[in-house]
Amino acid sequence: MTLALLVSKTPLWARSIACCAALCAGFAAPSHAAELRIALQDADTGQPLANAVVEVRLPIGLQAQFAATDDYSVDQVEKEFVANVTVITVGSRVNFPNSDDILHHVYSFSPAKVFELPLYGNGQSVNFSEIFEQPGVVEIGCNIHDWMLGYIYVAQTSLAVKTDDNGQALISGVPVGEFSVRIWHPRAPLDSAELEQRISFDDAQASNLRMALTLERDTRLRRAPNVSRTRYR
Repeated sequence: MTLALLVSKTPLWARSIACCAALCAGFAAPSHAAELRIALQDADTGQPLANAVVEVRLPIGLQAQFAATDDYSVDQVEKEFVANVTVITVGSRVNFPNSDDILHHVYSFSPAKVFELPLYGNGQSVNFSEIFEQPGVVEIGCNIHDWMLGYIYVAQTSLAVKTDDNGQALISGVPVGEFSVRIWHPRAPLDSAELEQRISFDDAQASNLRMALTLERDTRLRRAPNVSRTRYR
């Protein structure tokens, strides 16, 4: 009798809202136990393919659950961007220190992020950072050293990784379901159909992505010889 009285004190509308909330929570929180194991290689040489990016593309309704921002750094060492490829998430900040003893002038004209940092040297780059608010690939360069190229891959969510020197990577915590998986590499042709795959994920076993990518010839300018030493060269 006491239990019945206690239950009757809860209004019907309140109980209905609680039930709806529980149901919505169940639909909004899918299982995050699946994973994707990645192994990529160069189709021409058969060698492992490093610096390739693989991203699980989630529908808009799931993206907020995997949103994550952080601070990253792209350094300039011996007139090269380090790292050459950096993977970040939308809304993250990237710092651009200059570890060389010469000046650099970092810029990008990419649609996902247009910016320019003035000439600066070692120790002068404390406040030189940018926030990347749009997904996409941002190609960065140096106005002084034309061969310097770097890439910032701005992913929609945290479900994106870069392959290591063995061409391997792992994405954990993928929700159960079937999603589009995008592969990107600086030398991969943008119109290649193989760069977009549909993969099913479940929590019973890991999904696998094993591919050999056909790459375009590297047309990047070769770095200039150190004939003379100035503050710019």
